[in-house]
Amino acid sequence: MSKAKKIIILILCLIGLGLSLELCNVYYHANFAQSAAPSICAINDAFDCDSVAKTSYSQFLGIPLALWGILLYLFVLFMLFVDKLQNLKFLGFLKVFKNPLSYIFCISLLSFCISMVLGCISIFKINSVCIFCFMTYFIDLLIALTAKDWKGGIFKELKDSIFDFYEAIKVRRYAFWFIMLVLLAASILTYTTISNILAPQEAKRQELLKTIGEVRKYVNGNELGKTDADLIIHEYMDFNCGGCFIANIYLQRIVKEFENVKVIQHNIPLDITCNHNMKFSGHKNSCLKAYYAHAAAKQNKYWEMSDLIFGENPQTEKEIIEKARLLDFDIKKLKEDANSEEIKQEVKDSIAEADTKKIEGTPTMFIGIKQIVGVDSYPDFKQIVIEQGGREKANNE
Repeated sequence: MSKAKKIIILILCLIGLGLSLELCNVYYHANFAQSAAPSICAINDAFDCDSVAKTSYSQFLGIPLALWGILLYLFVLFMLFVDKLQNLKFLGFLKVFKNPLSYIFCISLLSFCISMVLGCISIFKINSVCIFCFMTYFIDLLIALTAKDWKGGIFKELKDSIFDFYEAIKVRRYAFWFIMLVLLAASILTYTTISNILAPQEAKRQELLKTIGEVRKYVNGNELGKTDADLIIHEYMDFNCGGCFIANIYLQRIVKEFENVKVIQHNIPLDITCNHNMKFSGHKNSCLKAYYAHAAAKQNKYWEMSDLIFGENPQTEKEIIEKARLLDFDIKKLKEDANSEEIKQEVKDSIAEADTKKIEGTPTMFIGIKQIVGVDSYPDFKQIVIEQGGREKANNE
């Protein structure tokens, strides 16, 4: 290994290691200390490391990608000095690493290829770019290009790596320790994947997806239940209304437990931003939340968005988008629809409809011919549904 190559790779590796450590810091604050101030690379919606770090794409097998990056650069550093280390008496086994530059080239090029896939996900799926991440992507490429033996063939490094590995595992004790190492790594990755201990965004994603139960088979926009249901419950609600949060749970239970009930949810935000009836600010950002719920309906995910807003209580458009990424929305379409005049008119029409029915508070529900305002206990609510013609399923769980 030439001294010049070693110095160049060392400098690139240290830069990459520094960036990965900072990305670990960003990941921690984005996912485990959410009251923390934005990171230095959270510039705007298009360039925001924090937003990327909060998505399930920021980890692999339960391990943050930033931590994988640290492991990569530590491996490269190890290979840079393996020739010195193998001269130590108790590290003589390191002599199996005969072509360290080949290994550096292979793993760095593999990392760059994977990074390009992640880059496309960031640009086209998440719609937000992590600048520090992209810097590490190109550092990986530069390391690979520097480690490449340009006098050798295209596949020289790959052949060297495979041959050295084969020669090493022919030695029984090396094969044994290699198997032990693989088993240890598999155990750790199995634990991190199942527990999501380092990936709270994936845990939250799975938690949210659990709410999409049997009733989600019968979804049509803001309707929940079978199309031919003969008992319809119209709910007029506001996403910042505590009683509406409870009513939302009750209504989903009703749809699950009854065979002939359909729920239609109508948004009447008590927010002066879009509700002409309001004389003061009222429920701040209720209009914004209603817009996003209606926009979600265009992707047939109204109820997923409804659960998300009630469960997570996002306060800004940015927070709604960040949390929507957990449920695999088309983020670009969602944002465009939520800000369109068509969606805003839909919410205005919903408010106008509530005006004709002289609805003044939320939640107001029409269960058959009975109107109720507010919610009491679930058994009382369920009894009203039964009185209005609701039929419980025979094998209700």
